[in-house]
Amino acid sequence: MPLKEIRQAVPQPSPVEPTPARPPEGFRRHVPVVPARRGQSPAIPAPLTKEIDYPSYDGVPMADNTDQAMEMTVDFHILLIFFRGREDVFVATNLLVYYREGDNETRVTPDVMVAFGRPPGYRGSYKIWEEGNHPPDWVLEVASEGTVKVDVEEKPGTYAEIGVREYWQYDPTGGLLDQRLQGWRLSGLEYTALPQVRVAGAEIAIYSEVLGLRLEFDGKELRFWDPVGKRFLHTPLESEEARLEEAQGRREAEQALRKSEQGRREAEQGRRKEAQARREAERRVQELRAQLASLRTGTQPPGESEN
Repeated sequence: MPLKEIRQAVPQPSPVEPTPARPPEGFRRHVPVVPARRGQSPAIPAPLTKEIDYPSYDGVPMADNTDQAMEMTVDFHILLIFFRGREDVFVATNLLVYYREGDNETRVTPDVMVAFGRPPGYRGSYKIWEEGNHPPDWVLEVASEGTVKVDVEEKPGTYAEIGVREYWQYDPTGGLLDQRLQGWRLSGLEYTALPQVRVAGAEIAIYSEVLGLRLEFDGKELRFWDPVGKRFLHTPLESEEARLEEAQGRREAEQALRKSEQGRREAEQGRRKEAQARREAERRVQELRAQLASLRTGTQPPGESEN
């Protein structure tokens, strides 16, 4: 099917309360109502006569170009850092997801995925039946010329089948999708488009209930807005720059503290010298007064002897 037939028209949200946008018929044709057989648990057990190998690599390159690779890596690290410290969130990129036990050929590979209720840590692949029958909750596909057809025509049905709650697409270069950023929420057995919201400075802004974040395209790049912290989540480069700035600030503060301490010590030495000079002056004054008194009385001042 030509690509233009599956592109989505830009929704027209209300300035106050965004009206849910209906996904275009072109897209809905590729998100069919899942047949009854797809309503079964994705982790379908099969009689195993021997141990089955589930490869962690499918031979397909991670990305088709530098823009797609950079976007996948950046978005993965943004979410990894955001959920750092939580023991119930698993974040991955380009990880094979197997959803039928005993079948090592039926799989899907999200560009970026988040699974809640699952611990972080190493996985060679994500086998849903080993994860408590818990599929990824949130998936992002980064479009490229080599993947956009699969992203639009095939993956929505698969993600609906296994129960991915939100499915997102982002076009980093433009020209592959009518809308650079778009998201869908699973409703029953099919996806419905998430509504846009009006945000100053953003061409497209859509809120993800699953992540608790707002995704924004500002005309140049995809950003993640945290409404609780009221800030954009840092990219890895921004995090490193912030770390370096913080370290530089600490060094400057320590240097200022050392200078202040040195100034305090120098001031204390000055006060001690001043006090010593004052005592010396007072002693000399006392001596002069004693000499003057002896001259007036014709007696020798105490402590002095005749030559």
